[in-house]
Amino acid sequence: MTSTKVAEQPAAPSDGGSGRPSPLKRLLRPNPLILLALPIVLLYLPRFVDNTTLLQQIAVATIFVMFAASWDILSGYTGQVNFGHAAFIGTGAYTVALLSKYQPDVSNELALLAAVGAAALLGLLIGIPCLRLKGPYLALATLSVAGALVQLTFIFKTQTGGEDGIAGVKTVIDGSLTNTIGEGLSKLVLGPLTFSGLGGFDQYIYVSYFVTLVFMVVMVGGLMLLGYGKRGLVLRSIQQDELAAEAAGVPLTRYKLGAFVLSAACAGLAGGLYAQVRGTVALDLLAVDLSLLIIIIAAFGGAGSIIGPAIGAYVVVLLQNYYLDRATDLFVEHPELKIGTFALLLIIVLIVQPRGIVPPLLQRLSGRGSATRAAGATMVEGGGAKP
Repeated sequence: MTSTKVAEQPAAPSDGGSGRPSPLKRLLRPNPLILLALPIVLLYLPRFVDNTTLLQQIAVATIFVMFAASWDILSGYTGQVNFGHAAFIGTGAYTVALLSKYQPDVSNELALLAAVGAAALLGLLIGIPCLRLKGPYLALATLSVAGALVQLTFIFKTQTGGEDGIAGVKTVIDGSLTNTIGEGLSKLVLGPLTFSGLGGFDQYIYVSYFVTLVFMVVMVGGLMLLGYGKRGLVLRSIQQDELAAEAAGVPLTRYKLGAFVLSAACAGLAGGLYAQVRGTVALDLLAVDLSLLIIIIAAFGGAGSIIGPAIGAYVVVLLQNYYLDRATDLFVEHPELKIGTFALLLIIVLIVQPRGIVPPLLQRLSGRGSATRAAGATMVEGGGAKP
């Protein structure tokens, strides 16, 4: 006689037999919850944090969230590695700065739209000839574009300011829409009397904080809807196997070029907003260092998930620009030690979590990790039955 142990099967989900999760279960998935919870936490954070320096750094990190998300929708989803993403960011920033300098009557909102259009046009011009390039060839091509734009700033030094950049850019408080959004949320969170009692620079920090938060939520939310929808699946299929995707009827040229242009347009918007928050534009927005930092942020958070690079941006930027400086005076006196420590921390994290810190966390929160382990245990148990 043989005794066979029968593993208990989990109950079938109550989805009406369709095999799809119910709307409530889809709503309670980790990604939408994080997308809803994170902005709410950031919205009311200024009420409990009386540190304008920290809030200013969070506003900068919020713009870097937009940088990273715009890179991720192209490179993280389609696999078209872009090493020159700063070209799109700098194009948007310099467009806003040049309009502020030579066409001061143009509103901030129209300047941001112009930044989006200029960056999207550059993405189109780069994307068309680069469609057939892959891997390091595409990375070098995009990197060379960013380098060429840096040289153009020196050639047209009279207009762009060269190494000095462009100062006196109209800030977010000069825009009718952006200032209204920033002041409205500041008064909502802090209270009208508290906000009115702040100094001029402090008011500017709070307005900038809330304006960047609103733009980030709109952009990241839109990219997440795209990435987790049907078109996101198509983009992922291109990354996995272009030949198989083309054989399945996917128009590769249209999707790859569309991702390139969309990524550039989002980066241009973020760059233009960054110029209006800082009030100045310099060559650091076109530098290779910025492109590499964005790639590091995406890899740290988890490329190909939108929300991963977004959370990674907050961790990396705040750690680099705020917390390490306050950990010890040694980092302030010796910046090279801070850079080395920062690089070592990133290396350790990427060794421990090669996929980034966010995707494994989301997998555990959704229960897929535990379900996989349970299924593996069941298979081992069933296979180990002896007569």
